[in-house]
Amino acid sequence: MNVMAPAKILITEDEVLIAREIEITLQELGYVVVGIASDGQSALAKVAETQPDLVLMDIVISGEADGIETADRIRDRFRIPIIFLTAYADSDTLQRAKVTAPFGYVLKPFQPQELNIAIQIALVRHRAEQFRLESLRKEISTLLPHEINTPLHSILGFTDVLLNHYDSMSRVEALETLQCIRSSATQLERLCQNFLLHAKLNLLANNPAYVERLLQAETWATQELIQTCSERTAKLCGRIADLRSDLQDRAVQMESIYFEKIVIELLENAFKFSEPRTVVWVRSYIKQQKFHLSVADRGRGMTPEQINRIGAYTQFTRDTFVQSGLGLGLALVQQLVTLHQGNITIASAIDDGTTVTIQLPMPATDL
Repeated sequence: MNVMAPAKILITEDEVLIAREIEITLQELGYVVVGIASDGQSALAKVAETQPDLVLMDIVISGEADGIETADRIRDRFRIPIIFLTAYADSDTLQRAKVTAPFGYVLKPFQPQELNIAIQIALVRHRAEQFRLESLRKEISTLLPHEINTPLHSILGFTDVLLNHYDSMSRVEALETLQCIRSSATQLERLCQNFLLHAKLNLLANNPAYVERLLQAETWATQELIQTCSERTAKLCGRIADLRSDLQDRAVQMESIYFEKIVIELLENAFKFSEPRTVVWVRSYIKQQKFHLSVADRGRGMTPEQINRIGAYTQFTRDTFVQSGLGLGLALVQQLVTLHQGNITIASAIDDGTTVTIQLPMPATDL
């Protein structure tokens, strides 16, 4: 039976007596105190030296940098969870502290059990985040090389054909070869963009300041944006005759670049997984003071189990249907909708099509 080692904790507190009291309390709770720092500079040095599992940080400490600034530096350099110990609960202080994405606050004076609960929650949350990032790294290392190599081999192969036979190729053959190269390069570019966006959203989802900035953005003239994105995507997929739309022009609480990304991903999936000459509908409407965007196709559909498994790098029935990309489309949509405090629902049946509907907040001025 494996017994987990006690967590190592660094205390940053410039009042010696209080620091010793905290140290005794932590030891009684079963933790290992790896050191006590009285200012930001020594805290950074001790973190580098002792590699603690968690830092207890008083907001008001000696030195040029206060606890909030020091926590920000520790987060950027070491990715170690931090709990603020503070006697200050005013909104300005808490707002400053929130930007550093702390794992908890404990107000002085505190009870040992209160401190213990805060530490346990922070450690569990940190382990969960580390597990998620490690899973992401494993998925990337397994799938990304193959997905990059597929279009890359096409680019290299068609380039070799052009270089070796350009003098004997007709103009039409040369143009067709160049079009194949461009198509593969476009596929590779989109793959890299989606991967980078997915990684960025994963890293920033726990940054309250970043999320707060996201929620302040607005996109107006959504009808025109959706129509333009839909027609462009349908044309690229060779399905312009299959596109149908029914759109209301209302604002949505999301930056336009992200809203456009959602529209494109939903439309590309709908065209990719349905047959030509079957209709794809895109609709936008207001219901219960929420903006709704719905994309429906009459394609292959998904089982309830497949819907529950939707996530990054997930592709279904790949042994039966050849498809490109990391399967990031719906996962990116889910990430963006969730970060913007929205909801996503998927209704689907095998061989009967799929309807994806997202609900997003609207600016207060447009309610």
